[in-house]
Amino acid sequence: MINKNDIIELSITDMTFEGMGVAKYSDDDLSNFVIFIHNAVIGDVADCRIVKVLKNHAYAIIEKIIEPSTDRIHSTCPFFTKCGGCTYQNINYETELKYKKNCISHSYKHNYPDYQCDIEDVVPSPSIIGYRNKIQYPLSPEGKFGFYAKRSHRIVPVDHCNLQDDDFGAIIEAVEKYIKRFGVVPYDETTGKGLLRHLYLRKAPSTDEIMVCLVATGSNLPHKEQLTSALSSCKNVKSIFLNINKADTNVILGRECIPIWGKDEITDELCGLKFNISPLSFYQINSEQTENLYNYIINSGMLSKEDILLDICSGIGTISLIAAKKVKHVFGVEIVGQAVNNAYENAALNKIENVNFFRCDMKEISTLDSQFKKIGDPTVIIVDPPRKGLSEETIEAIKHYLPEKFIYISVALMSRK
Repeated sequence: MINKNDIIELSITDMTFEGMGVAKYSDDDLSNFVIFIHNAVIGDVADCRIVKVLKNHAYAIIEKIIEPSTDRIHSTCPFFTKCGGCTYQNINYETELKYKKNCISHSYKHNYPDYQCDIEDVVPSPSIIGYRNKIQYPLSPEGKFGFYAKRSHRIVPVDHCNLQDDDFGAIIEAVEKYIKRFGVVPYDETTGKGLLRHLYLRKAPSTDEIMVCLVATGSNLPHKEQLTSALSSCKNVKSIFLNINKADTNVILGRECIPIWGKDEITDELCGLKFNISPLSFYQINSEQTENLYNYIINSGMLSKEDILLDICSGIGTISLIAAKKVKHVFGVEIVGQAVNNAYENAALNKIENVNFFRCDMKEISTLDSQFKKIGDPTVIIVDPPRKGLSEETIEAIKHYLPEKFIYISVALMSRK
């Protein structure tokens, strides 16, 4: 029998894709009872405190490591054990790649036992620190930016993240000084009161251009001129926006973006093409690894000059435009209007003509059939959906076209089930 606050010696034998250690516990009442342990590594032997007990499993935290795993390393981040932003900073990178491959293999075997699937080795990222070109910081009640603690909405103040671009630090400091100086009230999600919610930063690595976006519940920022002056003087800042989000929601960005200063878009280069990026547009966060991914797709032999490609969740047109040189024609479908506008801008910017983009909800994609018929039905479909995966409407749309080839880019392992 296991109870909350029990301390049990456990041997970690597996890890979840989210980076939690897994152990199995047996006693007179239990047999191979699964326990998930925060910040544990395969091979660790540790005294663990039970923090939550459910019917079929429990959660625990490490009280004391008795014997560390040979794969365990010391994280250089002082916030790692408290912050919920990172997962694998306590293991070496080579082992992390093996764990991820094993997780994918296990997922396929579990969900598709009759399907033989050969999983290739994971392609390592060229950079493992400072690679994030976008970061979103919630604001604490004390006026400090940080990240949510694991499995909570408690904000851990963080003055520097190892994964963020070095230029972001001065911007964070400037906004925190503004908050303190002018008494700007942080948003309180329990009461729904307060003004400033998040700070959202994005950088175009090839040009170094930075976009700053403050997320607030209203458009009346106090002493906006002083804030603009402070931010515009920060290195590489080219664009400042105010995003309005009045909703009682976990969704960070609202639909309305108000330009405060500078350019409406920042420009990046990816796979030899230029892309204009606006605040609400999706753009992959690891530019170097994105180039690896997109080059793998277009050079995989799955695309030919006879193909008509349908890019679902096409965003600002990155995949569509990069793949356009390999196929006869590309149709991109995206629900965010601003992203569709960017996609057409980017096609013109790169002088690519064999593409069409449509703003369309997946429920209505069949209304585009007449457009497709002018050139031909899609023979290849690429999807790059959000973390929650494909909606039922999108799945039905894919079945409607029955493409010869289907490419799924998954941001989360379980979403592609």
